[in-house]
Amino acid sequence: MLKTKQLTINEQLNKVKDQLSDGEQKNVSVIEEINEINPVDFFAAFEATDMHRVFWKDVTENIYFVGIGAHEKFQTNTQDRFQSMKEQWDKYVQNVQVAIDAVKGTGPILLGGFSFNQNISSEKWKKFRPGMMVLPEMMLTVNEEGCYMTYNLSITSSTNVSRTVRELKRWKHQISGLNDNQDSQTVKSTKSLDYRNWNQLILDAVETIKSGKLGKVVLARELEAEFNQDINLKEVLKRLDEDETDSYIYIFDLGQDSFISVTPERLVSVRENELLSTCLAGTISRGETEEEDDVLAWSLLNDEKNLSEHQYVVNMIKEAIEPLTKSISIPDKPVIYPLRSLQHLYTPVKATMKETISIFDLIEKLHPTPALGGEPRELAMEFISSHEPFERGWYAAPIGWVDYQGNGEFAVAIRSALISKNEATLFAGCGIVEESDPEAEYEETKLKFTPMLEALGGVSR
Repeated sequence: MLKTKQLTINEQLNKVKDQLSDGEQKNVSVIEEINEINPVDFFAAFEATDMHRVFWKDVTENIYFVGIGAHEKFQTNTQDRFQSMKEQWDKYVQNVQVAIDAVKGTGPILLGGFSFNQNISSEKWKKFRPGMMVLPEMMLTVNEEGCYMTYNLSITSSTNVSRTVRELKRWKHQISGLNDNQDSQTVKSTKSLDYRNWNQLILDAVETIKSGKLGKVVLARELEAEFNQDINLKEVLKRLDEDETDSYIYIFDLGQDSFISVTPERLVSVRENELLSTCLAGTISRGETEEEDDVLAWSLLNDEKNLSEHQYVVNMIKEAIEPLTKSISIPDKPVIYPLRSLQHLYTPVKATMKETISIFDLIEKLHPTPALGGEPRELAMEFISSHEPFERGWYAAPIGWVDYQGNGEFAVAIRSALISKNEATLFAGCGIVEESDPEAEYEETKLKFTPMLEALGGVSR
């Protein structure tokens, strides 16, 4: 790939333009360091536009991405959706010119996600695709090094660079008129699968597991909430950004329909051929005091049901990535991973990838892990499709980003919601094994609904 030295935007574009022959078109990514901008405010500034918006916050790396608009859209509807996305992105990257001294988290970065199943058929998810990622027209990056704006565009030998630069910087006028005096919504009503039906669903799963046909299956339920007004995404995002300090925050906004997730669960990250995947399975609440918190953590670390569920995921991740890696490192026992309202069993899985492997190859092998599907995978997926009374869409599916150098990160979209005007559908699930109790699993899903429902302005029921 050709690279240009970091210059002003005008200089970067003129240098590329001077290399073009008559009629030739080139994709280019130019970057400038800018004054500090609050990423939540920047995302909110484009709410009234018809521009595509994506928000990503990774607390482990202390980085924000906010993508506005879509210079290129990459969509897949085929069974080989991960490989199709990989091929589309590789093709684009081969013909893009990037500033040579681009700092981490800048340059061409693809943002988006995939569905849980290979297909989407529900009317509720009609705007989403089985694979859907965008290269933003402009992307704000906020990290420990500063604030940067990446502009992705195409130019030709006849491009008027001065005019193009003025158009690129129009966002400055957009954020200057941001209105902070917006009302927050309140919940009017909620409804979900009644306990009797949930109880039967879990009993059916336990019976199937006892018969030996399944080792584990992850089952979820929806909570549908109606609010007194259209949901104010800025207020929701502001609450999440302030409160959820241990989770990824993700929004994929398509105008009237938005998918939002607050998830602690990394599927896989890749940095220069080094991968990290995490097993986050086994859940208990936080305590009111430090002593109670320690007691709950101890009980989770010694609970056979949760340890068994956790080990399923660890084993599967190891088996899935082993053919794609040179070496793997996995601790012998899990530790506690505390969040604001919950604590989980946690095991990191580290490995060195083979040179020809991409993050899309890893996603294809890992999705869905037993923490989201079950074991054996195909039989668990069949059970979910035939027994869960709703379509998962993007819930429990890979969401994240990949850059032009092959680095990237995908999380698993748990603790999520699909938002449409004044309505939201929330999702939460739990792992079912032979020892599972329907009432305890029901309470666990209520607990998992809490962070998102609170952020939306509702109360868990």
